[in-house]
Amino acid sequence: MSLSLRTSSAIRLLAALPHQLGYTPRDSVVILPVAGRETRGILRMDLPSPDDIDAVAGIAVANARRVPDADAAIVVVFTSGDALDAEGVAHGTLVNAIRRRADDEGLAVPGELCVARDGWTSYADPDVRPLADISGEREPGPEAARSQADGIDVPHSGAADRERVAALIGLLDALPTDPYRRRLSSARVFTGDDALDADLRALDADPHGIFEEAVGDAVPTPERAALWMWILRAPALRDVALTQWAGGAGEARTTLTWQDAWNAGTSDVPDFPVRLAGEGPRPEMSRLDRARETVRGLAARAPLTHLPVCFAVCAWLSWALGNSTHAAEYARRALELEPGYTLPGLVHGLTDAGVLPGWAYDPDGAPLVPPWVLAQV
Repeated sequence: MSLSLRTSSAIRLLAALPHQLGYTPRDSVVILPVAGRETRGILRMDLPSPDDIDAVAGIAVANARRVPDADAAIVVVFTSGDALDAEGVAHGTLVNAIRRRADDEGLAVPGELCVARDGWTSYADPDVRPLADISGEREPGPEAARSQADGIDVPHSGAADRERVAALIGLLDALPTDPYRRRLSSARVFTGDDALDADLRALDADPHGIFEEAVGDAVPTPERAALWMWILRAPALRDVALTQWAGGAGEARTTLTWQDAWNAGTSDVPDFPVRLAGEGPRPEMSRLDRARETVRGLAARAPLTHLPVCFAVCAWLSWALGNSTHAAEYARRALELEPGYTLPGLVHGLTDAGVLPGWAYDPDGAPLVPPWVLAQV
């Protein structure tokens, strides 16, 4: 393959990148796998320390190689420093390492670009050009966030609401069984709070209907918010809810049936895609995004006892969306509050290793980010 980005094409690509990602990368290396003349997704990683350059280069190229039909990759470095240093274009050692790994894997590298505080340039032609070149016209759409870290903080909730939710959670936690075992009980106990008990009866009647509410736009009542946090604290039901948000109610019912069989000792390894592990076809990203917004709203209302599970679920949903930056930060917050917590520990390990869900590479799924056509090369 003999693609090579022209300056005009590089300008259009760099101008589009923040809006494709939804944020402007800061101190990052961005990899764009290319199939033919079309980009296929975007991978962003923090700029590594000198000791981690080879590991990051390996992860970057390995992920690009997994993209179906990818035969090339474009490399873009975003740095808060100057474009040039004493050795040439900034972070040249990292870019060289990525190029060597790409060559070993049979991937061409048609473009290597750097965006810095004083301009942008190409590693092949280190002539620093003005940032105004890449901040001009763009396609209509929402403004990009200032950096990959934007949007992590949870929204605000009033003290009275938080106190009400905490009191309701206390009533639920005092019940003799958790929500998963409650399903299997013939004698279901209630809390004595009429509004909360009405929500409990709704859960008893149709748990999947409750799970589906998380991908809607309605703000949960204090009773519903408390019920949600009680559900998410039960790992078996939490995993069923995550499965439903990713794959729909049919997959969730299959998962719940398997959970029941596994807990009864009559089933072993699942014979269906495990959504928690990133298996199966690519989900509808808007469902996962709405579910994450719902759980972020829960985190704003959560007592300290239930804040870790909210962060843990936000971590998994961010990972499922392909946003490892947010996933790693939510996982860190959950583990800081509850060391040894399994779900955020799992997500932390995945993000540390640069592992994305399998559906990130699903050729039949809708792209995580829109493709960008290399019309001028």
